[in-house]
Amino acid sequence: MPLRCFVACCLLGVTANLVSAEELHVAEFQEGARPKNWSVNFGHWEPENGVLVCRQLDADNHPAASRWQIPLTDGVITCRLKFVGAKGFHIGFDPVTGQLEQHKGHLYSLVVSPGQVSLKKHRNKADELSKDATLGTASFNAGSEWIHIEVRASGNEVVAILKQGTQTAELRASHPSFHVAKPAVVFRTMGGDAHLDDVTVQVTKPGLPVRSVKKPDVKQPE
Repeated sequence: MPLRCFVACCLLGVTANLVSAEELHVAEFQEGARPKNWSVNFGHWEPENGVLVCRQLDADNHPAASRWQIPLTDGVITCRLKFVGAKGFHIGFDPVTGQLEQHKGHLYSLVVSPGQVSLKKHRNKADELSKDATLGTASFNAGSEWIHIEVRASGNEVVAILKQGTQTAELRASHPSFHVAKPAVVFRTMGGDAHLDDVTVQVTKPGLPVRSVKKPDVKQPE
């Protein structure tokens, strides 16, 4: 089956300066290519044998990080994830620059490890007193099988649902900063390999337009 990465747009009267709502973006990795707007900041993010292999590289001294640059404010992200030695995997967001006053760094993430899952609000790197905050956590024995993940972002609310075999974990969290526009979906891997497949992003509330897309495979500060 060939790589499919498409956008099915259903215009809902959104003004011209916004990205259209109800966009569906689908990434499969059957022919050795990521979507063109999937950029790599650190690590190895290459399709192999029909999946995206995500790997932290020792030389980077940094978690593997990549961004599927799909602007959105609200949306639904789904994927399949499998641990093949990795110690952790994040699916999260940054705020669009200027959306939050004096903010630097990530906004929030779903954090998946082989033994548990959590929703994490990241610290504001512009405030030396700011700290990471865990807003919800659950036990989850990931093992070496595929995990089906769904993350729903709606206003200041986020819901994450993980399923594997007979086990299910559902986390809910909220914060006054979560409603802001986001330039991309951020993926990060810690430790060894993780495999990612069947990634979809459904934009339910548009984000701000992107004037320029970062070139792939360029290391940039996280």
